[in-house]
Amino acid sequence: MTREPLGGVFSESRTTVAAPSWEAVRVGRYYGLKALTWLTVPGAVAVDPEDPGVYFFVAAGATADWPPSPARTALVVRQSLDLPPAHRRTPPGTYWLVPPWRGTIGLTDAGTLCAALADLLPEWMETPA
Repeated sequence: MTREPLGGVFSESRTTVAAPSWEAVRVGRYYGLKALTWLTVPGAVAVDPEDPGVYFFVAAGATADWPPSPARTALVVRQSLDLPPAHRRTPPGTYWLVPPWRGTIGLTDAGTLCAALADLLPEWMETPA
């Protein structure tokens, strides 16, 4: 697992972070939690309870070759994100399932995440580009 500096300034509520070295991949909560069980070494993982999604952090550009996502999984790649304080592990607000460590965000291997999602959603890999 690669680790990247978290950056941003943590407040008691959240930090808005834009990082050129990572992307946040938002997966609908059901599929995101299922995918998390497939990953033996996940990077940092955040949950937004207001927007039922799970965020995985991967290297910037690592999702460029992924097929288009089916609408029902709401797979979205973002370069900036409001992050919770490093210590928050429960709601209210966005919280960490797998927290950052010593000011760094562990990155999930994009290929492994893609394989997990493809296994959960075989029709995703069959979607024409």
